[in-house]
Amino acid sequence: MVGARGETGSSSGAVAKPDAVASVAGRALGPAEIAAGLATLPGWAEKDGMISKTYLFPGFSDAVAFIVRISHPLEALNHHPEIRNVYGMVKIGFTTHNLGDKLGPLDFKAARLVEDAASILPQKKAAQP
Repeated sequence: MVGARGETGSSSGAVAKPDAVASVAGRALGPAEIAAGLATLPGWAEKDGMISKTYLFPGFSDAVAFIVRISHPLEALNHHPEIRNVYGMVKIGFTTHNLGDKLGPLDFKAARLVEDAASILPQKKAAQP
């Protein structure tokens, strides 16, 4: 089973073998693949093996509603972001620990789900990564 942010283990708490981990997490992407993925995600940036974006909402309730809204599809994907929330600001970041804190295909799939959810919510202004 894959746990928070791509960690693997079983429901009994046993940790999966490295080859099983790689098959769940995929493989680390190279610089060209990362650049191509970011080109499809406006406002997202890569730094230190993590892709992230900051969203700005009119207020705290809107920010929390966004976090709740993205929680369901990300839970279904079984890939969980780092989230930082201050009032109307929400910063979302993805990396895959099972790949040594590198980026894999699942990070970009999860970021796309976040973007899709954000596109239908009111935002205060264009946010910076």
